[in-house]
Amino acid sequence: MKKTALTLAALVLAATAQAQSSNSYSTQAHTYGLLSLGQGHLNVDCTGVQTCDRNAVGGKAVVGYAFGNGFSLEGGYTHFGRFRASDGTVGLSAKPEALSLSGAYTAALTPDWGLVGRVGVARVRTKLNADVGSLSGSDSESKTQPLVGLAVNYALTPSTRVELGVDATRAQFQGERANVRMVSLGARMAF
Repeated sequence: MKKTALTLAALVLAATAQAQSSNSYSTQAHTYGLLSLGQGHLNVDCTGVQTCDRNAVGGKAVVGYAFGNGFSLEGGYTHFGRFRASDGTVGLSAKPEALSLSGAYTAALTPDWGLVGRVGVARVRTKLNADVGSLSGSDSESKTQPLVGLAVNYALTPSTRVELGVDATRAQFQGERANVRMVSLGARMAF
C-alpha cells in the first residue's frame, strides 16, 4: 500500500506540472474542505499471533477556516481503517476513528507549494470486535488524545490544492495505548 500511495502521489504531481497554478498563495480569509484517502497504521506488538495486519485503508474529511495569515482552525473526522489479527479460531479487529479540532499553519514555500503543520486534540473512539469460534462480541472506548499532522500541498488552481500528509494520534482500550497514524492523499477546495 505504501508503494501504491507513493506512486499515486508521483502521478498526481507529474500531472499537475501542466495544470494551471495560482500566482500567489491565498492571503484572503476563506472556508475550505479537505477529503483524502490513505493508509492507516496501528503500532501494536503482534508477537505470537498467527496473522496480524497492522495496515489498513482509511480516510479523512476536514472543514477549516483560514484566517488569511497562514493560520486556520480545522474540525475533522478520521477513520484510520480496520486492523485485524487472528490465531486459529480466535479473531480480533480494531477500528480507531477520531473527531478532531486543531489549529493549522500553512507556510507558502513558493506560490504553488505549501507546507502545513497541525496540532490539536482528537476524541479517539477505538472499537474492538472479537470472534471465538461461533461466538462474537464487541466493545468500544473513547479517549481524548493529542493529534499532530504534517502535509505538503500543491496548487492546481487558485482554489484547489492536492495535499499529501500524515496525521498521528493514539488509540486506547482498557489502559492499553497504541500509536495510530495515517498517510493520505487528497484534495483541498476553498469555498
